[in-house]
Amino acid sequence: MKQKKGLIILLAVLLVLCIVYFALRSYNQSQKEAEQAKAEAEKIQVVDIENPVEITYSSEDGSSVSLVKEDDTWHLKDDTETALVQDTIENIADTVSDVQAERQIEDPDSLESYGLDSPAYTITVTGEDGTTETIYIGDGADSDYYMTTGDKENVYTVSSSLPNVLEMNTDNLKEEEETESTEDDASADDSSSDDSTSGEESTDTESGSSSE
Repeated sequence: MKQKKGLIILLAVLLVLCIVYFALRSYNQSQKEAEQAKAEAEKIQVVDIENPVEITYSSEDGSSVSLVKEDDTWHLKDDTETALVQDTIENIADTVSDVQAERQIEDPDSLESYGLDSPAYTITVTGEDGTTETIYIGDGADSDYYMTTGDKENVYTVSSSLPNVLEMNTDNLKEEEETESTEDDASADDSSSDDSTSGEESTDTESGSSSE
């Protein structure tokens, strides 16, 4: 009788523990969803262009890169022959076509105060539907950067990931040619062949000396 009573108590405790576990799990899930919803609501979407097909960005030093996407392949606007690193450009395209600001500056001062009168970077993105947006990146703001868009009415701070992705120039975007490695391999083969020939000549000489 005592054994049966103890078993019932254990089952009751187990049931209570299961209820507590699932209740905590449900609570944690609801908290996580609430935090995600809050973060989503606080996002400041500044640029949202779907399927970018043309990107041009220039820096204050006068350098610029213009890229166009045709038949799912990115190439330089004035050079369709040179092969480019597609993954790198897709990363650039994803970054500049979907820009979310960290915060918006209330009652901003003049653009000069944020380095936006002479931007460090000017980016123009065009979507497949013809939508175009221009982005200007100014001075640093702690770990972020000041930015504004085409109308220059609002000033924001944006993560450094945006200007960082633009540090690729035309040479960095080109696929590495295999000719150099091929030439190096050929040189190595020639060198090995010469060493082998030299070894054979040395052996022949030594054989001749021994026979004498």
